[in-house]
Amino acid sequence: MSLLRREIRAPGFRGQGLTPRRAFLKLAVAGGVIGAAYGGAGLLRRLMVPAPDYEPLPGLPGFRRVAGGPVSSGAALFVGLGDSPAPQVDLPDICTALFAPDRPADAVPIAYFSDARCVNCRVVSPILAKLDAEPGVHVTWHEWPILGPMSVRAARAALAARVQGAYGLFHERLMGATLLPTESYLTRLAQEAGIDPARLLADMDSPAVERQLAVTAALARRFGFVGTPALVIRRTAVTGRMARHELLRLIGAERAGDLPPPCPASG
Repeated sequence: MSLLRREIRAPGFRGQGLTPRRAFLKLAVAGGVIGAAYGGAGLLRRLMVPAPDYEPLPGLPGFRRVAGGPVSSGAALFVGLGDSPAPQVDLPDICTALFAPDRPADAVPIAYFSDARCVNCRVVSPILAKLDAEPGVHVTWHEWPILGPMSVRAARAALAARVQGAYGLFHERLMGATLLPTESYLTRLAQEAGIDPARLLADMDSPAVERQLAVTAALARRFGFVGTPALVIRRTAVTGRMARHELLRLIGAERAGDLPPPCPASG
């Protein structure tokens, strides 16, 4: 009998006689089952992705960004570029403007810049909302309307709703809205949220909302952001759509870092 046709009695197959080809096929099938059980190709891809390279951010000591410029490597396409219509302001204390100063001291802070018409923000916002509800992470939400009048009106409405404690609902509902948020729509949304519709509409044009839009635009310029979604995770700036496991990886890297954070918490 040819050596290629000689039976193989491998210990793992409990004495079954197999040709080399059949043994290979069984091993391949077994490997496929194991791979599927542990996440399949997706897991293998995640395990094989190299750690990101970082580079310092000019003019922002202690901060860094994913190497390759303000757009992170492999990020999804942005939806629109441009400048915020808000007036420019100075940022004497960038940390207070970037992260909530009363956040827990042991939480990894995330500053999130989004636009209501940003397609990729529709993916990132729900992920961050869930992470924000978990211990160890604190998200500061920045409305950065760069995609036209509808974005600006939605941002004003969300910031005005924040004054009455209804930011989350407004951010979620206005994200990806196909029509301009009319006064009647915002009134109904305010009633659903249990807040004062008249105050909401008045606050949309308030100096406080105007200033917050200006501060967010100034922060985006300082970090070199050119589109949304954009994030600063403790010290690391990254732009583009990210999956949950990618966010968790960056959060874990920040937790494991041995350098003091550029913006320590006071809470």
